[in-house]
Amino acid sequence: MGTLFKALIVALIILGLTAAAGLAIMAGVAGTHDVKRIAVPKDSSLYEMSTMWSYADAYRRPMEYTSYHDIKTLADNVSIKGDGEIHRSDKEVVYAGHLPGIDYQLAYRLDRTSYPPATELVTCYRLRNTQGRYLWKVFRPIQRCLAPYMLDRLAERAPS
Repeated sequence: MGTLFKALIVALIILGLTAAAGLAIMAGVAGTHDVKRIAVPKDSSLYEMSTMWSYADAYRRPMEYTSYHDIKTLADNVSIKGDGEIHRSDKEVVYAGHLPGIDYQLAYRLDRTSYPPATELVTCYRLRNTQGRYLWKVFRPIQRCLAPYMLDRLAERAPS
């Protein structure tokens, strides 16, 4: 029984190191495609929420060669939609969701006013209880690598 337990611990360590390496690679790929962390845009519908909730961040990815032409096409290509859509405008679509102890909202934005056009991702998290705070300690580093990568993949799927 002791040997089986040691093998399980070694397997978990290897799995954790592999996952950490995968997240680092994803963050590196997003960084090579000019995904940058930005302040939450003031014209975002999540701006006021970002000042009141526990954590908020935003990322921007310029799209020089391909671009989304409207918010519907962008929304059709979004990979993470939480529990469902709660708001849509000409420039932004917002989704809300829940994790144990955490409420979150994601806003996918289309900025065609600047050159080059860009997609933006704004995320807001509210930690509701102790369970959410403990989960956030694990999830926050993952979110910091995953959010830029998700935005990069979304921009890569833009039509020509």
